[in-house]
Amino acid sequence: HEANRLCNWVRANGMSPDGDFGPRPELGDAYFYAYYNSWVVIGAHRLGQFDLSERGMEFLMDFWDPESGGFYSSPTERSAETKQDLWVVAGCGRAAVYTGRLDVARAVGRWMRTLMEAQPNYPAQMFPVYSRAKGLYTNIEEDDGFRYVLNQDATRDESFYHPGIAGGFLARLYQATGETEWLELAKDYMRLAEGASDYLFRILRAGKVGWAASVLYTLTGQSKYREMASRVGDNLIALQSAEGSWSGALEMTDTPSPTLTAEMVIWLD
Repeated sequence: HEANRLCNWVRANGMSPDGDFGPRPELGDAYFYAYYNSWVVIGAHRLGQFDLSERGMEFLMDFWDPESGGFYSSPTERSAETKQDLWVVAGCGRAAVYTGRLDVARAVGRWMRTLMEAQPNYPAQMFPVYSRAKGLYTNIEEDDGFRYVLNQDATRDESFYHPGIAGGFLARLYQATGETEWLELAKDYMRLAEGASDYLFRILRAGKVGWAASVLYTLTGQSKYREMASRVGDNLIALQSAEGSWSGALEMTDTPSPTLTAEMVIWLD
């Protein structure tokens, strides 16, 4: 009931004629702009609110790069130099699966194969940013490290959601198509998570890894994925406040986060 009420609100107040959702002035031209839209598309589609999900997906298709198969990270730039981030591409790819655009979803899978084949030091490291002009971004400045590299042995906050959202998307693509190459690639992306540091498993960014592991356990029956999913789930529950909320990617604070709380419930479910 509450979810459908929210869709009614979006329909009346939060959707532009071109299918964008907003206004979101705090995001501006952030490189993960399309990722936020993908969540609304998926949620609306699951509820059968197809006018929202289809129009929203049409807006996302403006971000799609048919040459690489990925999705541009910039809301406005569309060139060979425009960066494409793994988690943004994967989020849009999930929306493509939900809305039945399997040709686009397969293209995302091929983009992810290209990204994996270009990795110079995997699974010890993952470099998740790519452009057609430059290929994989491996030479990075220290202050940009969070966006551009994930270290398997990290002892500080890093983008541990990358193997999870990629592996989970690819597992769903396999379910939708029956094509085993996507299942094998999902396992490959999760190799980093299999050996990741305990620190990474104890932050909220691990939620996507738990989700991907649970899907892979369903599909393969391999106990390592069940154990990984349970490990993440236990850690997420340990970080939940007594009131039921979550309020920080790294540790609990005094201010509950509606977005993090909603996301953690999705992965636990």
